[in-house]
Amino acid sequence: MHRLSSNSTLFLKIFVPVFWTTILSGLTLVAWLAEAKYFRGIPLTSFRWAMLFTLVMSILLFFFLFWPLKRVETDGEKVFVSNYFRTAFYHWDRDVERVTTSRILLFKIATIELNGIGSFGRTMRFIPSRKLMQSFRESHPGVMKEEQL
Repeated sequence: MHRLSSNSTLFLKIFVPVFWTTILSGLTLVAWLAEAKYFRGIPLTSFRWAMLFTLVMSILLFFFLFWPLKRVETDGEKVFVSNYFRTAFYHWDRDVERVTTSRILLFKIATIELNGIGSFGRTMRFIPSRKLMQSFRESHPGVMKEEQL
């Protein structure tokens, strides 16, 4: 079994959003519930709204950028896609239309596009490991139809 996704997928999908949201939620609660005397009498209205705005925007960012990431493994015939809670598999030759890679912000993102709709939708995104992808291509040439964007 060859893993194609990077180890950073679990870190970005689960750990970063959970810890960041927990810490920022706590700070936002402190800003909203603490009395002004604990902040040396500084007016807190704009600070409170800024903390709430930052919390909401970070949750939206995590939801749209990190939550769709999947863990991808393959045995050469099938590709196994997991969101760490459930796993689906698709056949390379009849289910997968193509694999595209692109760069979003600091990350290289690969997208598996299916011929039809699968358990996770028609497209599934993951962070590819350059070394693991190269190893798979060398051991199974011609299996993965890849395009660069």
